[in-house]
Amino acid sequence: MPFQHETIQCQNPTNNYFIDRNFVVVRCEFDNKHKKAPIFYEKAWDLARQVNPHKANDATSIRDKERLTLDALGGVLAEHGWYYYINRTFGKNTVEHTEFNSATAQIDLRLSNGKTIEVRSSFPRNGVKFAICNERYNFKNICKYDNLYKPSEIDKDFFASVLFETQKNDLFSSEIIVFYLIGGSTKEMMMNNHLSFVTDLVAEDDLTKEKTRYKVIYLKDALDISGFEEYMNTMGYIKIGM
Repeated sequence: MPFQHETIQCQNPTNNYFIDRNFVVVRCEFDNKHKKAPIFYEKAWDLARQVNPHKANDATSIRDKERLTLDALGGVLAEHGWYYYINRTFGKNTVEHTEFNSATAQIDLRLSNGKTIEVRSSFPRNGVKFAICNERYNFKNICKYDNLYKPSEIDKDFFASVLFETQKNDLFSSEIIVFYLIGGSTKEMMMNNHLSFVTDLVAEDDLTKEKTRYKVIYLKDALDISGFEEYMNTMGYIKIGM
């Protein structure tokens, strides 16, 4: 999966509706024609079956199976994008996948120091730059409210954001799927009421399709990839390449 750092310049060209910020992101390309591509489709189907066991039974039609797989595929690619990027940037075995064990759990990664990363993805119809830069319709970096305030919930330390350039309905047909690792927010940022706020919404990548209470930070106020790499540095991880 090829990666490339890019800088989104919100005011190039000048736009009165956009914030004034340069946002460093990582562009990822997934080769849909690669011989290993079906592995990701199978992971998406397995995830969909765990979340929706009644919809994804043996009698599921081919069309319904494709829809359920499509709903899960974005999250699977987003998780693997962060996984490959972190291990290539900070060294092999810096991060690992965690086991999915409940329909209410979110896809997670675990750093070698035990810190966890929750990965959320969205498909902005007006483009990645619009989602990051537009002042009024700025996209949100989200985490479930309970994950911050209920001791019984799985503790999370960083909330990572992914935005897809390729639209969800085109994931199967596109030769190359393009998405961006945006950055995100630390747990401390999410608990800072000057930065975050509480809202009820149905997250685009939530396979249960249920309205849930979230703590959110607008992407314009979140860390970009440079900020994430500084966060990693504070924990002793040294950037070795990309």
